[in-house]
Amino acid sequence: MNRRAMLAALLGGAFLTIGARVRAAAPRRVIVLDWGLAELTLALGVVPVGMANTPGFRRYFTACPVPDSVVDLGLMFQPNMELMLALEPDLIVITPAHASMRGVLERLAPTVTLGMFRASPTPYTAACEETMRLARLFDRAAQGEAAVAQARRAIAAARARLDALPAYANAGGGAPVYLTRFIDESHLRVFGTHSLFGELLAQLGLRNAWGGADRATASAMIGFDALDADPRATLVYVKPLPPLTATMMRMSRIWQAMPFAGAGCMTGMAEVPPEGGILSAAYFAQALVDALAALPAASPGASPVARPAALPAPEVA
Repeated sequence: MNRRAMLAALLGGAFLTIGARVRAAAPRRVIVLDWGLAELTLALGVVPVGMANTPGFRRYFTACPVPDSVVDLGLMFQPNMELMLALEPDLIVITPAHASMRGVLERLAPTVTLGMFRASPTPYTAACEETMRLARLFDRAAQGEAAVAQARRAIAAARARLDALPAYANAGGGAPVYLTRFIDESHLRVFGTHSLFGELLAQLGLRNAWGGADRATASAMIGFDALDADPRATLVYVKPLPPLTATMMRMSRIWQAMPFAGAGCMTGMAEVPPEGGILSAAYFAQALVDALAALPAASPGASPVARPAALPAPEVA
């Protein structure tokens, strides 16, 4: 039987279902159909034989290199089933969003559902716990503990760097920060307390300045004029800045009237996926402190009054 015939038989139900229960032996040939779970898997030193959309992963999950040996299986929810069959996996890792595919996937290999950490009100803490679940599944508990400990050390080091900056050394109650991503010249995504970014702000000793109705959510899409007028707040945006947004900042009187727009209290930070795991969390903490340290008011010996900042130029995605 050739490969295409085998695939047709599989999808037609001629193959017996292996079942969802994972084999006693630790799986070695793993397929992961979710980027966040792929990051957790790679953090354990487990290299999947196949992943969904590896070019996209490499572009957005820059803190987590993917070896060239990993086969690109295509879209997360329309993976190449023929390729998956050919890879002969002994475990497939999916999220609850793949529930409609699970029956078919279980005929290929034992299938486990994880990835609930993103729906947690404390996504970073939940990602640490889920890392350990994967570690036990792969019989790599020691590697899991080491990976979680390394992320915690990186976040602690970032906080120590932040605490040493003059502008943040005595920020009782936490200096207020907006964490945003600009969508276009009128709208931005603001991250709330229940996002990965929101939890890490608190771990760094900062206060989430977003006080809107959606504060206790992962994120909300708003117009920039909906940001609270907190004159002490710093606005941090995740790069890249869309060209039309940069033009708006130079032309809009409404934008220029915002308290953070021209007072050295706005900065861009390196792109980090908000749906990432422990490696992205550590990278976020370091990138955020890098961005805040670059502000004029954060420099050693700077005047207590922030110096004007130049409006950002357009960035290339």
